[in-house]
Amino acid sequence: MILLKLLYYGTWKMADESNLALTWYAFLIGTGILSVIFFEGFVSVILIILFISAFLLGIRYYRLYILPIKQMREFFDGVFAEMKFQVAERYPYFLSKSDISKLIVAYSFKTHIPLKMWMAKKDHFEMYLNERIIDIKQDEHDKRTIHLHVQREPLPELIRWRDKYIHEDNILNIGVSHYGLVLGMDLERHPHSFIAGETGSGKSNILKCLIHQALYKGFEVVLIDFKRGVSFSEFSSAVAVYYDYKEVLKKLSFLVGETDSRLDKFRSVGVDNINDYNRTTEDCLNKIIVFIDELAELLKTKDKETASILNSSIETLTRLSRAVGIHLIMGIQRPDSTIISGQIKNNVSYRVCGRFVDKEPSRIMLGSDTANTLPNIKGRFIIKDDDLHEVQSFYFEGNNIPQRIIEEPPPIEQTEPSPVKENITDSNTSVSKQKEPVKRSTDFEFDFSNLKK
Repeated sequence: MILLKLLYYGTWKMADESNLALTWYAFLIGTGILSVIFFEGFVSVILIILFISAFLLGIRYYRLYILPIKQMREFFDGVFAEMKFQVAERYPYFLSKSDISKLIVAYSFKTHIPLKMWMAKKDHFEMYLNERIIDIKQDEHDKRTIHLHVQREPLPELIRWRDKYIHEDNILNIGVSHYGLVLGMDLERHPHSFIAGETGSGKSNILKCLIHQALYKGFEVVLIDFKRGVSFSEFSSAVAVYYDYKEVLKKLSFLVGETDSRLDKFRSVGVDNINDYNRTTEDCLNKIIVFIDELAELLKTKDKETASILNSSIETLTRLSRAVGIHLIMGIQRPDSTIISGQIKNNVSYRVCGRFVDKEPSRIMLGSDTANTLPNIKGRFIIKDDDLHEVQSFYFEGNNIPQRIIEEPPPIEQTEPSPVKENITDSNTSVSKQKEPVKRSTDFEFDFSNLKK
């Protein structure tokens, strides 16, 4: 029986796994056919060689594929027995070990134990495996199959930005996950975002990287920074910086008016988004990306009227500007509920969260304590879109910034702030003015092996 299994492993299974084995058997069969026709005396020799080959390859297949699975199955049976992790007196049945990426290996199990119970035992599995578990997932096609995604190598602590990481669609990339994927913000699906984290976590670096990409794509860029843009000095000739409350109020009011104006244009031609409008008309509207560094600093003004207008403007933009191509990317040190209204939070589904010592900010941003468990590495963040992903953000060095000649923000009239709904004409930032995107490389392939560890 064992001999038959080895012959089966060495022929059918090994030929299925190895092209070299398949070629060898094809050669032997071809030689055997020729021997039958021309050299009958060699047929027995070919059969002996075929038998020995099948036997030896069967042993090799057993050692490479069967024995490791048996050993892993025995190991996990022991782990589940010690943990008493079972249902109806049956332990999860180990199926396979497979490579997901250079940094992750997946252990798969057949089980009737619900996913929630697996998640509750995550810390125990990490102790027994002596490895970090990145995720525990249920198979998309079979709910009774569970995959443990275990870290093989940690994420690199430094990934330098390269323009080849610029995505060709309306996606602004942020960093790299354990799965070897470049992850970012899809403006079509998630029009607005929060980037949260403690001082020194790398929030400003992410904003720089996103601004750089927006400029390369030819988008209008608005930067609101009460530190007068000193953290973004490499963009001084490319982006107008707004740091006075009157300037900011006027700019936000203009954007609210522009949102209404664009919606009216869409209704007049029977479309509901900027992409369809640009395809059907000659009036090509440009996307506008508004970057706000330290949102809490902007909203903490003691002037109640100013605070009310600012909140109303941001709420209106997060609620209505998705379809018109106006997007808000807001950096915040601590997502305090006393500063940011619930309506703004509810309209901003895309979150990028750095490490927090306290659990509460992580719960506010992500709905979980995940950010509290992040390693203390600068640039390490959790991205929340439809799921949670740990990423190492790109390190942006400010080389090859797209240069654009801009005017300074227009002088502010010494009058009371204009009402939010007033459509202010701003010649400096006219959204109907189309800019030519800077030419860039079309190489978007991400080569994980070249990353500096």
